[in-house]
Amino acid sequence: MSGQPTYGAIIALAVWLGMECAARLAKQRSLSPEHVWRAMLWMAPCALIGARLWFVLLPPESIVATGRTTSWLIANFFDLNQGGVALWTGGLGVFGAVMGGGAAFWLYARRHRQPVGVWLDIAVIGLAIGQTVGRFANGVNGEHYGVPTTLPFGVLIGESARVGIYSDLVRFPLETTFFHPVWLYEALLTGALAFGLWQVWRRGTLKTGSLVLWYVLLYCGVRCLLEGLKVNVPRWDQLNAMQVICGLCVVAAAGVLIRRRERQ
Repeated sequence: MSGQPTYGAIIALAVWLGMECAARLAKQRSLSPEHVWRAMLWMAPCALIGARLWFVLLPPESIVATGRTTSWLIANFFDLNQGGVALWTGGLGVFGAVMGGGAAFWLYARRHRQPVGVWLDIAVIGLAIGQTVGRFANGVNGEHYGVPTTLPFGVLIGESARVGIYSDLVRFPLETTFFHPVWLYEALLTGALAFGLWQVWRRGTLKTGSLVLWYVLLYCGVRCLLEGLKVNVPRWDQLNAMQVICGLCVVAAAGVLIRRRERQ
């Protein structure tokens, strides 16, 4: 896509800001900020692998329509042009990146005998900041948008980024069809989430590890709602797969929080 260099620059900025924030918060808890940068050597490859595997397991509708289903991507995994390994052709999932990077971070903290709960609480604040900035890269590339809207803040989407029925330029003309900027909605909401998490963390009113659960509950709740607006989503039959996954995460996080509260 034409915005690829800008896309990469925004993603790099998002990663740096998230890590810099985590390093500064760690210092406020008398933890060595060097662990943030060292852990990145573990997290980066795991996050990339996780992001690609998520795409392979949950390809969006536009990819499935070309015949590149999950089974095809796995069967042709080492096809360097379109197979599962061909991450340079595009196709990464943020949930997979978070899971892969989070697992690597947890292993790093355990290996270096760091307080895992404290570090994870710090990490989700940095993660929310990184996600806030990173979503603007989707805006540059015309990705992560929703159904057409007549609201004044709708955005135009170029022909190359159109998918499904919205590729019909007769029904949906380029100059007059505006779409929900779902990427912007998510950026604003994750920005508010980052601020709220930081405020709670600064006051120290929650039990260690609870901030992670609140992040999962609130972020997945936001995504569950926004996925209903998005086009080009992964599906299980007629179900929006991401809405199902996010809904389950919300229920699980809420259940653990309630159980921890009862124990206290």
